Amino acid sequence: MLCAATAFWVLRAYRFAGGGAGSPRGALASCAVVALIALGAYLGVGRPELPDQPLQARMQALRARDPRTYTNDETLAVLGQAAHARPGDPLPYYYSGVTLLNENRPEEAARAFDAALRRDPRLGEAALGLGRALVAVNGGAITSEALQAFRQAGALTADPAPWIYQAMGALQANDAASARHFWAEALSRMQSDDPRREMARRLSAGG
Repeated sequence: MLCAATAFWVLRAYRFAGGGAGSPRGALASCAVVALIALGAYLGVGRPELPDQPLQARMQALRARDPRTYTNDETLAVLGQAAHARPGDPLPYYYSGVTLLNENRPEEAARAFDAALRRDPRLGEAALGLGRALVAVNGGAITSEALQAFRQAGALTADPAPWIYQAMGALQANDAASARHFWAEALSRMQSDDPRREMARRLSAGG
């Protein structure tokens, strides 16, 4: 059920968040068209359990289903077809990375996030995803490659997470002064109701 819910929200975000280069917040125009193209292409080849039938009928069959019933494999197939239809669009790769990371497939997720960044180096959410995937690949160790991704994400997004990861990397390197600096940067980006604020405040003060 969790995987199905993940698939639902990823597809929902992709349909309504947009397409084309740029941040998901700024490139929010063409996703619905991309999704329809992707769904049409996928339904033509990707539903072996259904009997042969016209493409339009398969599209209607999918639309009749609750999106929360989609499997992650179906989600990835749809996004893969969207990437094929729009090879310059970073978002299918980004959302594929999100799905793969949620499926605990970090190596594949890292490749997907990297593909998104090659299409739009300013997609900070993909840089953050790449860093997270690399941390998972390395069993929690924050490598220099992961740190590079987090620095890129920190420069492009207001999310405190890149700074939290940089603080953790500094702690792993026994660099307490840098860790305090990164915790302070994370704290400055947290909303007033962020449950991590007290931890960030304490750690930025050296507590």
